[in-house]
Amino acid sequence: MILTAIVGVILPALNARIVRPIRLRPGNGQVMPEKPYKHHSDNTLIIFYDGKSGKKSLMKAVKQYGATVIYDYKSITSIAIKLPEGKNVDEAKAHFEKVKGVKQVDYDKIMQLM
Repeated sequence: MILTAIVGVILPALNARIVRPIRLRPGNGQVMPEKPYKHHSDNTLIIFYDGKSGKKSLMKAVKQYGATVIYDYKSITSIAIKLPEGKNVDEAKAHFEKVKGVKQVDYDKIMQLM
């Protein structure tokens, strides 16, 4: 129950955009924006599925896509997958969102609580 509450609070925050500050360039005083912060992995997705019926079809879809399961989260009915070389993470996310029994697909990212 507590885990469900934590997931319900943290998952919406996963879609938040991280903005980095602007730095002054030493010497000439020009304002130069920093490089955009890479906020998610290019080859890993976290997929949440229906615990009663979703895992079988999801695992079949993962195999057909050529992806690899890198972690099977038992307590929150989800898996982490690594995409095959050359696959676009955004296209893969859209693909797995259409699989029967999948509830949510999210990018793998690091979150830092302050």
